[in-house]
Amino acid sequence: MFALLLVVMPYAHAGPAAQVPVRDTAAFDQLIRELDNGDIPLNTRAAVEQALDRLHTLLPPDDAHRQRQYEYMYCFLAFDNDVNAGYAYATRGVEQARQAGDLEAEANFQMCHGLYQSQVTTERDALPAYEAGIQIARHLENPRLIADGLTWRGSAQSLLGEQAMALFDFLEAQRLYEAVGNTTAAQSNLISIATIYRRLGEYDKAGDYLQQSMASAQRKQDRQEQMVVDMQLGFLATERGDPAGAVAPLQQALALARETGSRQSVGSALLALAESSNARQRYAEALQQVEGAAAEFQAVADKSSAGMLALQSAVAHAGLGQHELAAREFDLAEANVRSSRNMRYLAELYDQRSRNQEALGKPAAALADLRLKMKADAALARMAKTQLTTLMSYQFDTERRELENRKLAADKVLREQQLATLERIRRWQSLAILLAGVLLLLMLWLAWRQLRQSRRLHQLALTDPLTGISNRRHIEDMLHAAVDVARRTQSELAVIMLDIDHFKHVNDSHGHPAGDQALEQLVHVCLDALRQHDRLGRMGGEEFLVVLPDTDLEGGLQVAERLRACVAAARPVVAGVELQLSISLGVAQLRPTETGAASLVRRADAALYHAKDNGRNRIEAAL
Repeated sequence: MFALLLVVMPYAHAGPAAQVPVRDTAAFDQLIRELDNGDIPLNTRAAVEQALDRLHTLLPPDDAHRQRQYEYMYCFLAFDNDVNAGYAYATRGVEQARQAGDLEAEANFQMCHGLYQSQVTTERDALPAYEAGIQIARHLENPRLIADGLTWRGSAQSLLGEQAMALFDFLEAQRLYEAVGNTTAAQSNLISIATIYRRLGEYDKAGDYLQQSMASAQRKQDRQEQMVVDMQLGFLATERGDPAGAVAPLQQALALARETGSRQSVGSALLALAESSNARQRYAEALQQVEGAAAEFQAVADKSSAGMLALQSAVAHAGLGQHELAAREFDLAEANVRSSRNMRYLAELYDQRSRNQEALGKPAAALADLRLKMKADAALARMAKTQLTTLMSYQFDTERRELENRKLAADKVLREQQLATLERIRRWQSLAILLAGVLLLLMLWLAWRQLRQSRRLHQLALTDPLTGISNRRHIEDMLHAAVDVARRTQSELAVIMLDIDHFKHVNDSHGHPAGDQALEQLVHVCLDALRQHDRLGRMGGEEFLVVLPDTDLEGGLQVAERLRACVAAARPVVAGVELQLSISLGVAQLRPTETGAASLVRRADAALYHAKDNGRNRIEAAL
C-alpha cells in the first residue's frame, strides 16, 4: 500500500504551528491520492515531514472523514523508527474508526495495525488484522483497497513459508492495480512477486522481475524502492550459492537505508550482510554486523529478527572456535525461531548447531540435531508438495479460464465466418453448418473433460490430505456461509475451536508418522460424536474448528462436552502403543453485533486458550 518510510515523528502530529490550515478539499484529496498511490517518492525524513505537514495544512476543518484519512496516512508513514508507538497509534485508530462507522478508515488502520503487530511479535499474529482489512475492503467493493490488503497479507504469508497462497494474493493484487490504472503500485508489487519466485527457487524468473523493478525505481528516483530491490538481489545471490556476489547490492541497500534514516532497514541490511559474511567465513566481520543490526532493531523496539540475530551470531562464534558461547546462542536462536514457526531457519539452525556440537565433542547431541534437521527438511518437503499442489490447482483454473475465453473467441470468429460464407456463396451453407457442429461437439467434449478434472482438483483443494476432512480454506468458507445464513434467517450459530493437549509429546515420543495416525483416529472419533449438520475442519497442526448451525451457546457447550468425553474415552493405538489423549475446547456463539466470522473465531480461540491455561481437558465459553 504505502512504501514504509524510514522516519521518526511525534506520536500526535498536529501540523506546523506557524501555518493556518486552508480549506481545500480538492487539493487534500489529490495529495492523499498521490501519497496513497506512491506517486511521490519520499526518500528522506524531511520529505516525509514536508508531505505530512502539507497534507495537514490542506485538511478541511470539521471534516471528520478526511481527518481520519490524514491519521491513517500518518500511521503508515510516521513510526518506522518507533514500533511501539506505531502499534499504539494503529490500535487507537482502529477503535475510533469503528466507533465512527468509517469502514474505509477502519480497513486502513487494520492493515497498519498488522504492520506494527508483525514487528512487535510475529507475522502470524499480524494475519488477523490483514484479514479484517481485506474483508472490509471487499464489503466496500473497493478494488484498490482490496489490493493493498492482499499485498500486506501476501508478504506475511510469504515470510511464514506459505509461498503459494502469497503468490495468489500478489497476482490478484496485480490484476486489481492494473484494472484501476495504478501503474506505480503495480510496478512495486512486482518486487513482491519476485520475492516469491526467489523463495520458490525460481531464481532466473526472480532475477528478471528484480531487474525490471530496479529500472522502474531508478526512473522514479525512488530510493526506498531501490533499497528493497538491492536487498532482494543480495538475498538472491546468497541463495544461489554466491555470497560474495551478495555483498555489493547489500552494501548499496545499507547506504540507501542510512541515507533515508530508517534504523530498521539499516538493521535488516546489516543482518543480511552478516549472513553473507558467515557464508564467506569472515566471522569477525559477521559479528560486527550482527552487533550493529541488533543495536538498530533494539532502538526501534523491533523484535521480529531476534531469532536470526542469535543464529548468525552463533554461526560466527562457532566459526571463530568459541563453541561454548555459540552453543548458548544456538539455544537462544532456537527458542525465537520456533516461535516464528519458520522451518527453513530451523533446518539451517539444526545443521549449524550439529556441527558445533560435534566440535564440542558431543556426538550424541550432534546426532540429535541432525535428526531434528531431517524432521525440519521433511516438513519443508511436505510444505513444498502442498504448495506445488496449490499452484497446480491455480494454474489449472487459470488455463481453464483461458480455454473458455478462447472458446468464446472461436465462437465469435466462427459466427462471423458463417455469415460471410452465407453472403458469398449459398451452396456452402450445409457444409459450414456441419463443420460448426463438429467444432461445437469437440469443444463440448473438451469442456466436459475439463469440468470433470476441475471437480476432482477442486475436491482435493478443499480437503485436508491427512485426515480427509475440510482443510482450513474450506471450513472457513463454510463458516462464512453459515454466518450469512444466520444473519439472513436470524438463526443461532456457534463454533468450537479445539486443540489436542500435549500433542507435541506424541510426535516427540513416537515420531511424526505415529502422530499422523493418532490424528486420523481422533478425527474419526470426533466425526462420530458430531451431529449430521455439524461441520469439522482442520485449521492446521492439531487445531480444529467445528461449525454448529442452528445452535446457541448452551447447545455448543453440550456438543463440546460430547467431543471432549469421546476423545477422553478413545484409546488410539499407534506403533503398537495405546495412547490416552485429551482435548481443550473453546465455544463461542455469534453475537447480533458481529459483522463476520473473524471475530467469532477469535473469541472461540481465546476461550480455547483459557481452557489450556486452566488445566486442559476442559471447555471454556467465550465471553
